[in-house]
Amino acid sequence: MDETGLRIMHLSAQGYCCSQIMIKLTLEDMGEDNIPLVRAMAGLCEGSGTGDLCGVASGAACVLALYGAKGSDDEQPLECYPIMLSQFMDWFKGSASQWGGIRCEDIVIFQGGRKPEVCGDIMIRARETLLGILTENNLDPSLPREHASGL
Repeated sequence: MDETGLRIMHLSAQGYCCSQIMIKLTLEDMGEDNIPLVRAMAGLCEGSGTGDLCGVASGAACVLALYGAKGSDDEQPLECYPIMLSQFMDWFKGSASQWGGIRCEDIVIFQGGRKPEVCGDIMIRARETLLGILTENNLDPSLPREHASGL
C-alpha cells in the first residue's frame, strides 16, 4: 500500500468520513489546516446522510471548487473550473460500475456491506484523478488558489 492509502486508512481510523478525508488530504497538500471546512465536509458523508451521491464524489467536487470556484466578492471562478468538475464527474460516473454506482447506498449494497477497503480504493483513484485534472489545467495542488502564480 502506498503513502496515500496509509494516510486514508489512518484518517478513517481516526473517525473521518470519505468527504472529510478528501478535503484533509488536499489541505495537507497545501500545508493548510481548516477545521471548520473539515467539519462542514461531514455533511456530504454517506450521500449527505441519505445514501445519495457518494461522499468521495461530492468531496472531490468540493476539492475542485477549492481551487477554481469564486470565494470572495473580488474573485471570479477560473474558466477551467466547470470543465474540471465535468471531467471529474464523467470519470466518476464512468468508473462507478466497478464499485456499484455513484450513490453511497448502491455502492454499499453492491459490495455486500460497508467495506473500508472499497471506499479507500475509490478515494485513492479519485485523488489520482483529481491531481491529474488539476495538473492538466496548470494548477499546482500544493498551492492554495490565492498563492498560485497568475491568478
